Amino acid sequence: MKTMSRTITAGIVAVTMAACSANIAPPDVPPTYTGEAPTIRDGQYAEYETRRVFNAPLVPLREFIESEQRIVGAMEETDQIRKPIDVVVVHGEWPQEGSVRRLEFSDGHFAMERVLENDFPTLFRYQVWNYTSAAGQNLDYALGQQAWRELPDGRSELVWTYRLKPNAWYKHHFIQQFVSNDMRPLMDNALDTVVEQAHAHFGGE
Repeated sequence: MKTMSRTITAGIVAVTMAACSANIAPPDVPPTYTGEAPTIRDGQYAEYETRRVFNAPLVPLREFIESEQRIVGAMEETDQIRKPIDVVVVHGEWPQEGSVRRLEFSDGHFAMERVLENDFPTLFRYQVWNYTSAAGQNLDYALGQQAWRELPDGRSELVWTYRLKPNAWYKHHFIQQFVSNDMRPLMDNALDTVVEQAHAHFGGE
C-alpha cells in the first residue's frame, strides 16, 4: 500500500559538485519546471551504497528520523557538496509519486527533484536533475534510493544507494572519484551520527 502522507527529505543526496569544472555563477532567476525529466536509462553509473542497522522498530524509527530531518541535519557541508536550504514544490503534492520540487542550495544554485516511488516506511526513490551548478555540465541526472526493512530481531536496516549518470562515457572515472572521495564520507558520517541519535532515543546496545 502506498502511503503518501509522510514528508520525506530527498534533498539529502541532491548534491552540487563545485569541483567538476570552473566555478559557475548562480542564475539570477530560478529555473522553471518544464513538465519533463530525463529518461532513466541503463548504462554506466558512478555509485555508492552504504548500510546501517538501528536498534529500533521500523515505523517509530522512521518517524523519529523524519520529524527533525535528522539525516540532513547530520550532513557536514564541504566545498564540494552544498546542502539544500530551501525547496519549492512545482508540480503535484510532495511527496506523492511524480511530484516535483525545486531545490535551492547554499551557494545560490538550483536543481529539480522528483519522487519516483514512495512506499512508506520501506522504500523511497527519487531523481535529481537540471543542476545549474558545475554538476550540470557533467551529469544527466542522479538517482537516490533508501530501502528500509525491519529485521527479525526487531531492529531496522537502511540500505542507502546513490547513483550519478554521467552525460558522457569518458566522465565516469572522474565522477566515480567524486562519489568515492566526497560523497562516501558525507553519507557515512551522517548515518553514523543518526545511528547514535537513535541509540540515545530508543536505547539498546
